[in-house]
Amino acid sequence: MSFSENVKSDIVRDIPKDKKLIDATLASMLHLSSEVVLGKPMKLQFTSNLMYVIRYFITLIKTNYDVTYDIESRVISRLDNHKVFTCIINDADNIIKDFNLLISDDYDLETEDERIYYLRGAFLSRGSVNDPNSKTSHLEISHSSNDLILFIQKIINSFELNSRISKRRNNLIVYLKSKNSIGDFLYLLGCRQSMSYYEDTIITKEIEAQAKRSINLDIANQDKTNKASVIQLKVIEYLEYNYPLDKLDSKLLMVMKVRKENKESSLSELLDIIHEEYDPYLSKSGLNHRFRKLKEIAEEYKGSKIL
Repeated sequence: MSFSENVKSDIVRDIPKDKKLIDATLASMLHLSSEVVLGKPMKLQFTSNLMYVIRYFITLIKTNYDVTYDIESRVISRLDNHKVFTCIINDADNIIKDFNLLISDDYDLETEDERIYYLRGAFLSRGSVNDPNSKTSHLEISHSSNDLILFIQKIINSFELNSRISKRRNNLIVYLKSKNSIGDFLYLLGCRQSMSYYEDTIITKEIEAQAKRSINLDIANQDKTNKASVIQLKVIEYLEYNYPLDKLDSKLLMVMKVRKENKESSLSELLDIIHEEYDPYLSKSGLNHRFRKLKEIAEEYKGSKIL
């Protein structure tokens, strides 16, 4: 089961009792995934690739309407050969009239709860969301109608979720990319289980990424320390074999001695040793200055760079 399917499974666990919330859910499901078959009487076809969404739709319809229906299935011959299910409502004149399905996609939503349940139906019908383990965060609802997508975007953004619209082939999509916005959207739909999994996964990924960055930083710092140590030891080796050491200041001789005895230590570690054994007042910049001074002396004496 994909993460999108888990979210939809979460949604269908809640069957609203209030007629206005039922109607708001049905309105979006009908607008996004139904087709009117003209005739006397007219028929209505609602399509989904998930059987439990079909059952949910039937449950909501039968709450308010006395209808008969048939269910058909067919296989879409693509790479995955997945099944598509269609619920055919045989006498749908009243439903088509009540939801203005022949006239407009607009639907009057008076309360915040109605807007939420409209979005629940929209996601059930034409929504998808990436698994939080994937590389990118993306949640979308798609349809070919520009007016309908703009209407859904308006509802989403009434909850300050900053959705955007893009075009993909013959469809428009209203989408969210922010991890926080997707989590808030799932919470808004009442998908507690999916939202919990989503947030736990995102937090785990962030902790792992932070740990990886920390390890990489430690490695980079160690590489930097090693490179600096190699240069300093080369300078010290050159001076010891070529330069009259009695001409060097005792402070410079001290740092040469400490570095030779602690070849793999960082500057901070060298400084701790110096504070404990030699000079409690030497700063990190002061220690750096002494190593630079030794390098300058060696390169001036040699007439070329050490490394």
